[in-house]
Amino acid sequence: MAITSSLSSKVFSRRARLFAVLAVVSGVSFGFSFFAHHAEAKKAKGKSAAAASTDECKTDKDCVLVPDECCPCSQGGKQRAIPKKQKDTYEKDRKKRCADAACTEMMSTDPSCSQQPFCGAGICELGDPPDGGSSL
Repeated sequence: MAITSSLSSKVFSRRARLFAVLAVVSGVSFGFSFFAHHAEAKKAKGKSAAAASTDECKTDKDCVLVPDECCPCSQGGKQRAIPKKQKDTYEKDRKKRCADAACTEMMSTDPSCSQQPFCGAGICELGDPPDGGSSL
């Protein structure tokens, strides 16, 4: 009986060690992904706070249209208004981010595609300018 008892305790010991190793690996993996996501969210929050600053523009001419995400309106996408001074950086980043994107060959029906950029309270926006006239 002592042999089976010793053998079963070794098997149990191996299983316990295996379980402990798996638990540690899972915990480390979860912790890494949680903290990586948390850091990315914090970084994005900082960028959105910078983008929401109220000194983006002074006149409507300080704002330009760019594709929102990867596809332009002529390829089923939508557009947004950004400060003219940020356009080159935005386009460079968009080309990297969208290198593998596939857009459709159709004109979008998104409302943003028929709107104009304007400066409203220091922020570039889309729509009709507040005075109702054309900004371009």
